[in-house]
Amino acid sequence: MIKLFLGIFIFVSFLFLNTFSALAQEINCNDRYATIVNPIRSRNLWIDKSLEPLRDQYELVNKYNFPATWLIQFDVLKDKEVLDEIRKFDVNQEMSVLLEVSEKLSEQARVVYPHGTYWYNPKVVFLSGYPQSDRIKIIDKLFDDFKKEFGYYPKSVGAWWIDSYALKYMRNKYGITTAMIVADQKTTDNYGVWGQWWGVPYYPDKDNILTPASNLENKENIVVIQWAQRDPSLAYGEGPIYSNYSLQANDYIRQGKDTEYFADLVNVYLDCKNPLGQITIGLETGIESVGYIDEYDNQLKYLSQIQDLKAVTMNQFAEDFSRVFPQFPEQFLLGSNWDLKNDMRINEKLGDKIKYQQNIAFKDYFTADKNDFLDRNLENLNQKNLTYFPWFMFLIFVAGFVFRFKKLFNLWVIGTLFLAASFGLVLKSNYQMGWEVFYGPVIPYLMVVQIIIIMVSYTIIWFLHRKFPNLLLWLIPLSFGFDFIIKALRFSYFENKYYFGFAGDALRFIGISFSKPFNIEFVNKDFSSVISASLLRFDFSKIWDNLYLSLIAYPLIHIIFVILFGYLIHRLPVKFRKLILAILTLFTMLFLIDIFQADPRLVQ
Repeated sequence: MIKLFLGIFIFVSFLFLNTFSALAQEINCNDRYATIVNPIRSRNLWIDKSLEPLRDQYELVNKYNFPATWLIQFDVLKDKEVLDEIRKFDVNQEMSVLLEVSEKLSEQARVVYPHGTYWYNPKVVFLSGYPQSDRIKIIDKLFDDFKKEFGYYPKSVGAWWIDSYALKYMRNKYGITTAMIVADQKTTDNYGVWGQWWGVPYYPDKDNILTPASNLENKENIVVIQWAQRDPSLAYGEGPIYSNYSLQANDYIRQGKDTEYFADLVNVYLDCKNPLGQITIGLETGIESVGYIDEYDNQLKYLSQIQDLKAVTMNQFAEDFSRVFPQFPEQFLLGSNWDLKNDMRINEKLGDKIKYQQNIAFKDYFTADKNDFLDRNLENLNQKNLTYFPWFMFLIFVAGFVFRFKKLFNLWVIGTLFLAASFGLVLKSNYQMGWEVFYGPVIPYLMVVQIIIIMVSYTIIWFLHRKFPNLLLWLIPLSFGFDFIIKALRFSYFENKYYFGFAGDALRFIGISFSKPFNIEFVNKDFSSVISASLLRFDFSKIWDNLYLSLIAYPLIHIIFVILFGYLIHRLPVKFRKLILAILTLFTMLFLIDIFQADPRLVQ
């Protein structure tokens, strides 16, 4: 009997030791990382608006001696109580920014905020809902105010979605190293993001944040990590019934899972078969953290028990990632079925096969996405192979040589300024990143049309010179200075007053207000986004978006105006005429600057 019990004991011990050894081999390997990330939004959105949610989260992080990255939204930078609490954190904590646009951020960045919809609507909360120029203003304001509070620019950024135009700008200007976006989900929360490497970090292509880089020329030197990394098999599908199978405590608890499920997912992502393994853990402070703080504690406790696991901030992870992959990773294997490569991702069991193509962007790279659903699906991306060369530049150079040879170089200057003012948006249009990008009207056979309008423009200037020798031809390009004035004009009636004046920028109104009986006041103030957006103005976009108006009527109106009124201006006293021309020159230059800095209007 003793021998029997001894044999059973030895057998069970052997099984236990083998199991422990297998687990140790699975977890204990080099370059396994846990990145703790806690987004902090405005306290207006917190369930518990006291400071306790923030204190509770930090106390748990500190309890296990973990560093963490705290993504701070702009409104938090204006909350003195929250900032004072954050400043009590130890030096291991990284402070960075949450790239979510609020009404306060947009107005302080002098950008019109889209009212009448929920704060979390993708066309409101993400930078991709705004034109390129507004994205720059928003980013600069956010980063500058962050630096005022902390003394440095952030190195990490996060949002459920970050467009590649904004990502490139932040990398080039501020040197960010890490970006966090949401893991693959097809339809959750009106946010659809699909096609990136499944839960695994990567360097993105410069033109598309979801495409892993496959060459050094187009590699964006930023490490992308993912929020709420998904279950490799159970999370593949539409809606939260699938996407809630993730590393997020609030997600898997809602699916009836517990810490044991979390541990299983951690082991999948930290599997030693890859050179590097990484997980992102965190909760939204004051929101999801309130109801799931106990499970957050369980998560951190489990992670603290994993031998050789390195807890790092987002910026620290970027440094280690670049050490392991100085160029870029070429392949990751996740679970038993995911094969993630630079040219495609494959999961034969789930029927997933997405091919990656470099230099292909989403539309939001160029234009503001005003849709209520964020659709960023690589499977649906309309990919084109387009080539473009600005042949019109060569033609302008040839025209300059001809006019110079004919001793009519001043006509070439006048014609070139007329081209820039009248057709500048057409000439800016081009093909890039798989799209036809239009700054003015949508034009078929773009390169051909660009060449034609240049030939026609110089011919018109030459014809007017021959036909009307006494005509002041400089007035033709300078007449577009009136357009700058007309563009800035604003008019409205509210609060029992009429307002008439000019827009200093998106929010600033400069002019007069008057009411009965003719009580006139000078006004120089910012209006709210709602009022600023509703002020009456002449809408040039209706001209520039119309093919025939922009190519024919718009330049023709200016030519007719100069023919009709040019002689009158020519007969004015010299001093008065010079003053008018000087003023028009100034406004024309401002108009041309607007043209050169114009955002793309449409892509196809």
